Amino acid sequence: MSKILLPAETALNLSGTNTAKQTDSVQGAGTDPGLRTALRSIFISCQNWSGRYSVLATIFAITLAYLLLLRTVMVISYTSLDKVSIWQELQLFFVGFQYDVLVALCFVIPQLIHITFLSEHSLQGRMSRLLLDLTWIIAFLFLPFLCIAEYVFFDEFQSRLNYIAFEYIVYPTEVCCNIWESYPLIELLAVVGLCGGNCWYLLRKNFHAQVATAMPWQKRYGIFFTCLTAIAILWSSTSAESRQVSRDRVANECSWNGLYSFVYYAWTCRFDFNKNYMTIADAEVKQRLRRQIVGDGDDLKQSSNNPVDRVVHTGQPEHDYNVVLILEESLGSDFIGVLGDKRGLTPHFDKLTKQGLLFDNFYATGNRTARALEAVMTSMPPIPTESILKRDHSEHVFTLANVLAGRGYERLFMTGGRGLFDGVRSFMKANGFNHFIEQADFHDPIFANAWGVSDEDLFHKALTELDGLQKSGRPFFATILTVSNHRPYTYPEGRIPECEQTRANAVKYADWALGYFFREAQSHDFYQNTIFVVMGDHGARVTGSQLFPMSSYRVPVLLIQPGRTAAGTRCSTLACSLDIAPTIMGRLGSDYRSVFFGYDVLQTDPRRGRAIMQHNHDVALLDSQNRMVVLGFGKSSAGFQLDRATHQLNQQKNPDQEMLHNAVAFFQAAFELYYSDRWYPDPQNSQQKDQSI
Repeated sequence: MSKILLPAETALNLSGTNTAKQTDSVQGAGTDPGLRTALRSIFISCQNWSGRYSVLATIFAITLAYLLLLRTVMVISYTSLDKVSIWQELQLFFVGFQYDVLVALCFVIPQLIHITFLSEHSLQGRMSRLLLDLTWIIAFLFLPFLCIAEYVFFDEFQSRLNYIAFEYIVYPTEVCCNIWESYPLIELLAVVGLCGGNCWYLLRKNFHAQVATAMPWQKRYGIFFTCLTAIAILWSSTSAESRQVSRDRVANECSWNGLYSFVYYAWTCRFDFNKNYMTIADAEVKQRLRRQIVGDGDDLKQSSNNPVDRVVHTGQPEHDYNVVLILEESLGSDFIGVLGDKRGLTPHFDKLTKQGLLFDNFYATGNRTARALEAVMTSMPPIPTESILKRDHSEHVFTLANVLAGRGYERLFMTGGRGLFDGVRSFMKANGFNHFIEQADFHDPIFANAWGVSDEDLFHKALTELDGLQKSGRPFFATILTVSNHRPYTYPEGRIPECEQTRANAVKYADWALGYFFREAQSHDFYQNTIFVVMGDHGARVTGSQLFPMSSYRVPVLLIQPGRTAAGTRCSTLACSLDIAPTIMGRLGSDYRSVFFGYDVLQTDPRRGRAIMQHNHDVALLDSQNRMVVLGFGKSSAGFQLDRATHQLNQQKNPDQEMLHNAVAFFQAAFELYYSDRWYPDPQNSQQKDQSI
């Protein structure tokens, strides 16, 4: 009771007014005299007993109020209440309250230590008062800032602060510029200053008076260790799994606390897969990998230290076609007109499909660009939680660029952004690319925003670079990574009729720039002898209530081949980003050494189609029968049936055990091979490789 009443009573005594004035104020409100006297007595008794700790109780209560308000707004704004029962809503707030109490207690620990171990004389000293003032102003400014930041993050990612927020700290240039260009930052900071500054100003005088209250050391130590005990109990009884109050992913995200989730993801972003996920025996992993990955005609290297090290026989004659791979930022299938969208956002892409083969059942392996680059280049299943582009052991990884380097190709990587972001430059230059172009290499671009130069700047320079590679007399492999289709959704004027900063208009501009590139490329010498692959790196944003938001993972993939082979056709075999490299190699023909986990989509039996994905700490395997198994942190697993019409996942009582073990084999092997530096053909078998080829 004291904790609930304390902030209100303290507010009545903001400037140190006496009890009589407080009583008059309450009388003015028309409160019953008897009740008023009882409340006043309870408040005074609690305040006298708690002494200096009433300050912490006030901050604790204000913190809980902020966090409760934030959760309530999130639930109202983002949760489909018709999908969540009343009981689940109550669970959501109860579990959330546990997280909030734990975080609020941890929030006051610095002040708890300060006022517990300093004497009354020291607490009244100038340095102590200044330090307390600084602590209070930071706390009161931080609380509204946290709520606004969390709401903005949730609006973008439909998630509490997670490993993405942790990763973004490393890249302040892109993130700060993105926030500045995307949101009314001045107004938001004014709200933060107004809320936090006023709270500090109104409470500080009363706080200083309470802090100076004398208290015996026995009581101070008793309260101190009681708080630590409460934190220990809550810490041990509250876990990330506690938030699973329903089958609605967004509701589960609303149930926990942003600060807790931020620390959780930061703490677990690098961990031992075998200790935290379901595993099987190494012998079974090897057997299942070979059964799922190695083709009947492949030459398996039995003595290799990589169980799927093999020579792939494509059965096609060798073609020295150029390869241009265009990764379109956030271009999900739900934007594409030929895949069902009715808004007319992608007329140029739609027109291009008449020249090539469209894959209409493709899934991204993750919801970050770094995940797409990892999958497309290495054909490696995604290791939870962050991409290998930013991990150690990433200097010697087998990529599509390595394969083509062995065939004498020039290898170019181009991005409109900074190569530092997500470790792109260091990874690509260490693993097969001998040319790298980034934002710093663009002089006087037409347009640039927080993420880099515009798509048309990128494509314009790409035409020049590709012409240069063509003149070298060697075939080339070029990867072009766009950035325009990303918040803050800004783009050059006059390219499309619309000028508003919206996702739809950014898609429309990205499509215009893509059309510009192909229209211009047709007049260049390299065009007729080039394989073009245009694909979305991932969907636009994570949406939906599912544990895995499947609609956000569907991406378009368009393959345009020399001679316009298979022009205007479709392939509906289930596939994912891991399959891009093997499919490209299938079009180039001949034999090649590989440790790729993907397959050539055009040569695979559609009944064996599958997609491998990652979302936060969860990893999953989807098969052509619409069955899906998900492996979760804490050695958990679940089975689902995907409804392709609605993209909904219907949870099954038990996951299919055969499929579950296949999924474990994929991810367990990827982790072990990567961290043991075996994601590369065994050099001890190089002579054997040459003989077999």
